[in-house]
Amino acid sequence: MNEELINQLVKRILSEPAFQALLHGSHEGSSAGFKAKPDGIVLLNYVPEFERVITALKHSSGAEYRLSILPSDQAFVAKPELPEGMSWITPQEALEKTTWQKIILPACSLNTLAKAALGIRDNPISELIGRGITQGIPIWLGTEYLGLNAQTPKAYRALYEGYLQTVQTYGVQVSARLGEECILVTKTSQSPRTSLYELQAPSNEQTAPIREEIRFAKKFLGDKEVYGIPEGSLVRLKQGTVISPLARDTMKSRRIELRQEKEEGSV
Repeated sequence: MNEELINQLVKRILSEPAFQALLHGSHEGSSAGFKAKPDGIVLLNYVPEFERVITALKHSSGAEYRLSILPSDQAFVAKPELPEGMSWITPQEALEKTTWQKIILPACSLNTLAKAALGIRDNPISELIGRGITQGIPIWLGTEYLGLNAQTPKAYRALYEGYLQTVQTYGVQVSARLGEECILVTKTSQSPRTSLYELQAPSNEQTAPIREEIRFAKKFLGDKEVYGIPEGSLVRLKQGTVISPLARDTMKSRRIELRQEKEEGSV
């Protein structure tokens, strides 16, 4: 077979409508099959448990978003190694980018919370939160590292719990830990003004295993004390024990059942 005949056969095959349709269909199919993840930014305050926070981020949001990490000044000094699929970003890059689809604060501080509630935008982290609220970008805020405890004056705790309620009215999703994000996204979208207490999913008592029973004898139960109680346990409180709203929120997230004992002789 001479070269001219081969060239004619190749041209004829390439010009066939069936071959062209197959060629274009295969190309379009491969393009449609590849879809880039949306951009998510993590505003990371300093915490001692960096590795646990980063791992939780990867499991909760890494599969859905391409995550960029913007550290605070303190977090930047520590700057731990990131897993595959996550990268550091500078404040300038974060502020210039306009494609953020999710803003995550896994270790929100009291300072950052107050600025978000009051609309203060005086640094890159608070500026990005303000932009996210203004533009309606979904924001998730974790309360685990706020640092309120039994020694915190009641009025001071109430101030910051009020800030949490305020940011919820802006549409910010609030929960104690990253693992609860999926539950809260649904409930927050249905009722953006729901309180922290109401946001927690009820425990399934029918299928719950036998609980460890703990008797709490102090007069005040705060968020710090709750983290010292094993998950899934049953806590019995003395009559008159005061429980902070943040502690109730944390107990719900840790599946801790609460029972308040009655005084002897009461009906």
